[in-house]
Amino acid sequence: MAEPLHIEPALATGIKSRRLILIAWLFSAIIVLVLLFTYYGIGLLSAGRAYVGGEGLWSKAQKDAVFALERYTHYHQEADYDSYRAALDLILGDRQARLELEQPAPDLARARAGFLRGGNQPADIDDMIGLFRHFRHIPDIDKVIGIWTRGDAMIDELMALAHQVRASVQRGETDEAVVLAQLRELNAINQRLRPLEDDFSSTLGQAARTTEFILLAALFVGVALLLGAAILFSRRMVRQSEQVESALRQGEQQLRGLLQFAPLPIVIVRTSDNTILFANEHALKQFKLTATALALSRPADFYLRSEDRDTLFAHLRQHRSVEDWEVRLQDAHGIPFWASMSCQCISYDGQECVLTALNNIEVRKRNQQELQRRAFYDELTALPNRAMFMEALDDLLSRKAIEGGTFALMFIDVDRFKIINDELGHDAGDKLLQEVAARLTANVHQADMVARLGGDEFVVLVTEQTEADAVNRTANRIMAAMAPNFHFDQHQISVTISIGISCYPHDGTELMTVMKHADVAMYRAKERGRNNFQWYGAPRRAVGADACLDE
Repeated sequence: MAEPLHIEPALATGIKSRRLILIAWLFSAIIVLVLLFTYYGIGLLSAGRAYVGGEGLWSKAQKDAVFALERYTHYHQEADYDSYRAALDLILGDRQARLELEQPAPDLARARAGFLRGGNQPADIDDMIGLFRHFRHIPDIDKVIGIWTRGDAMIDELMALAHQVRASVQRGETDEAVVLAQLRELNAINQRLRPLEDDFSSTLGQAARTTEFILLAALFVGVALLLGAAILFSRRMVRQSEQVESALRQGEQQLRGLLQFAPLPIVIVRTSDNTILFANEHALKQFKLTATALALSRPADFYLRSEDRDTLFAHLRQHRSVEDWEVRLQDAHGIPFWASMSCQCISYDGQECVLTALNNIEVRKRNQQELQRRAFYDELTALPNRAMFMEALDDLLSRKAIEGGTFALMFIDVDRFKIINDELGHDAGDKLLQEVAARLTANVHQADMVARLGGDEFVVLVTEQTEADAVNRTANRIMAAMAPNFHFDQHQISVTISIGISCYPHDGTELMTVMKHADVAMYRAKERGRNNFQWYGAPRRAVGADACLDE
């Protein structure tokens, strides 16, 4: 087994060579240039990802605004109008940022406040502003902003319609023809917005690829020029005397020192026998090994899954390099961590080797997982939230449209929850919601999805045993689970729920239609005395008529 390479400090010589120094500086400049372009490129790609995430927030807010306005048009509830305005405020925040950045001398603080109002992450906002200002005139970026502008124009139409609906409600106009006309206009605006959202995402992706290509091209040109200069001077050095050749070897040792003291762990592995030839100090610290212990190790020892290493080397054999490959590794004590690896096939000491630079991204991965959890799960009950439910329902509708079949959707509302919350306090109300969530989860099938939409509203997406009798049994089981009193401190609380049920495809094939009909059925249950469940449509469904048929 080959011994690991140990870099010793360069031996001082009395010979000074301007050419040697210049070559060392050229190679140093290459490293600095690569690092600078990498840093700048990561910033731009981060900004692109931030805009994609912002578009997702914008799209969700638009859907929430349309849904709330539709409910307000139907039921004239102020809570629905407040929900519409809250969702609209996020969209208007992004608009504020765009309009400010389009000014000749933009107020960056106002633009930043707009992006924050739009729900974007504070750490991403400076990159988003930089991408907008510095790449505004690139065709793809210009097209993205044009789509954004057209989307805001349609939001103006939505706001105008909301104003009309608001005025009609305040005047007490409940003419069904007027309401239907308003709903048709609302649906038309929503349909026109959908392709814009898709076009925005695809165009933004193309813009990111174009920008990446420009950066890489500039990087390659710069590196090529510096490498060309280094090669010219190296040829001259070859023709010099032994004294100059000695100085060149000293320069090579200095260059190896750059790897030794590079800020990232760097490892060089010989491909013929998977022997580790070189590892810098950062690599030894990362894997908690001494140079002697590393000599007895094999690269495979540090992979949690052997198939990950097989995949890496298969890619290297085909493409000769890998960039920013994320993989789970482990140190000498078996402690796992996430790493971002970049690998390059090289010739080292006349042998075919792989140079690997890695970065420990364990903290970043944990933060991403936490953000993912917060984005799709309710903090209070740990159930899927509205965003996750809407995405799951949309996916299920798409799948059923292709495969066929049926499912049921239950809208569940805790009866008189506001009274309990006001009399016993928010802490008791929160505990009650947690207990309701637990009882719901315990009384549905494993494949069924329980989610909290907000407040005291829950939903159950019944995808297993969807025939009418089975759904009725599930509803009865849920209601029976609420019968035992809830105990909080010194209080015993009797709680009932009202359930509305809609069935796909009998009660609708569109997302908003299925949800609206379940909501209507739930309000019907409340009108009939609460503590019961109702199917949407004919009253006979409430007693187990043929609602959802067998597939």
